[in-house]
Amino acid sequence: QAMVQHNPLIAGLSDPKLSKDFSQLTRITTDLQKTAMSMRMVPIRQTFQKMTRLVRDLSKKTGKLVNLVMEGEETEIDRNMVDSIYDPLVHMIRNSVDHGVQLPAERLKSGKPEAGTVKLSAYQKGGNIIIEIVDDGEGVNTEKIRNKALERGLIQAGGSYTDHEINNLIFLAGFSTADKITDVSGRGVGMDVVKKGVETLRGKVELQSTTGEGSLFLMYLPLTLAIIDGIVVRVGFERYIIPTIAIRESMRPRMENYNTVQGKGETLLVRDTLLPIIRLYHVFGVADACTDISQGIVVVVENEGRQRALLVDELLGKQEVVIKSLGGYMKDIKGVAGGTILGDGRVGLILDLAGLISVSEEMGPGRFNRKNAFQE
Repeated sequence: QAMVQHNPLIAGLSDPKLSKDFSQLTRITTDLQKTAMSMRMVPIRQTFQKMTRLVRDLSKKTGKLVNLVMEGEETEIDRNMVDSIYDPLVHMIRNSVDHGVQLPAERLKSGKPEAGTVKLSAYQKGGNIIIEIVDDGEGVNTEKIRNKALERGLIQAGGSYTDHEINNLIFLAGFSTADKITDVSGRGVGMDVVKKGVETLRGKVELQSTTGEGSLFLMYLPLTLAIIDGIVVRVGFERYIIPTIAIRESMRPRMENYNTVQGKGETLLVRDTLLPIIRLYHVFGVADACTDISQGIVVVVENEGRQRALLVDELLGKQEVVIKSLGGYMKDIKGVAGGTILGDGRVGLILDLAGLISVSEEMGPGRFNRKNAFQE
């Protein structure tokens, strides 16, 4: 359908009947897509029910009284996500029981019921499936996290950080505030598994907490893994798709914000932060691409807390694309998650930002400087 509509021989025609036929075709293909997607969906009930035993076992190990409440078990998710969300859910519930819910005596002292509650719920909102894990425990000790982060050099002393930013440091690998190691927690593994697992599914996770009242984990997941929203960009004669969820902003770079840092290569100052520049044509060996930064567009992306500035020639627009496996010799190419057929019939490569950042770091800084980066 898109290939026909974008055909230059048809695009210039002004025919009411043709427009009506295209509208009808759009409705039919949309209905077909919805039907195909519904066949991929399964209720989240089975995954949720596995958490009942987990909470029961954790309660015995920790000596706490914990009730598990579940809502939205009929919410449907892509069947390919079912196994992938199990580990993140286990780690978040483990955290809520071990770090959140207090011992019975402590709860009674603070005026709470002897038994704590962990609520697990799922619902659909917009284009996402949202899973919530709420506990009525003591909440996150923000100051303890701040001190541990300062001790490890993760934040700067005197820096301006919100409580939300500090609390979400628990998702960093190896980060733990536990005073002692047990078979339940304290090893610094778990919450980073949650973040990586959710981001692998093109989702995101965050923590909200109020001291003395409890914590809320929010997991945002796409409705399906088969389709993504992306921004189509041009690099030379090639087309690439950047997942919308990873894009923070785009801009035309200014020379005064460009610099080169020894050992790090090219950087661009964006909102008081120096971001390493990744020239896509350099990574993928694309010819006839824009090499003058001032004539290109920079797309700021973020993956696992790392931000990069991707240099592209042009933004071609937002598009919903179906992910196709590249298979064969191309399936293991770093930086590429898959391919798709665009509306004009061209093949576009969907970028895997984690792999792209990794391969750009392996390649090292290119031989660029202020003089040849801006060819005025």
